[in-house]
Amino acid sequence: MTGQGSRSARRGFATSGSFLVIFIGLFIALGTIYTVTANTGERLGDAREDQRDRHQAVQTTAVEVTNATWNGTDGTLTLTVANTGDSTLAVSAADTVVDGRYVGIEDYERATVAGVDSDQWRPGEDLVLEDVDTVEALSGTPERVRFVTGPGVADVREVTAA
Repeated sequence: MTGQGSRSARRGFATSGSFLVIFIGLFIALGTIYTVTANTGERLGDAREDQRDRHQAVQTTAVEVTNATWNGTDGTLTLTVANTGDSTLAVSAADTVVDGRYVGIEDYERATVAGVDSDQWRPGEDLVLEDVDTVEALSGTPERVRFVTGPGVADVREVTAA
């Protein structure tokens, strides 16, 4: 009988050992799944927060091109843009499109906010852009200007002759 008892004891240890290995494997797998799930949830939450921030920036941003004048004599395009929203904008993040062609803010010879060189453009202030040669070289006499802010809010105006 002792021979039979030792065989069943070995079988019992082998079964317990197998269950222990399976349990440890499941524990590691569940730990990995939890880590992946937690990281994914955190990234998703951060993405939603970024989306809300962008949406808020667009909702509180408004601009109006109040003047777009072309002086054909000296080839000067002058734009006056009012910040009519609630957000302070960065002048360096804005762009213009003149007759379908991109003209960056850095291409303008003069870019002033309320008469001062500044990158901060607060609500209620006017931005004045003046270009002497870039626009003329691109398309001759411009007809239409689109001003686009950093958050993507834009306004369009027909260019009038000075």
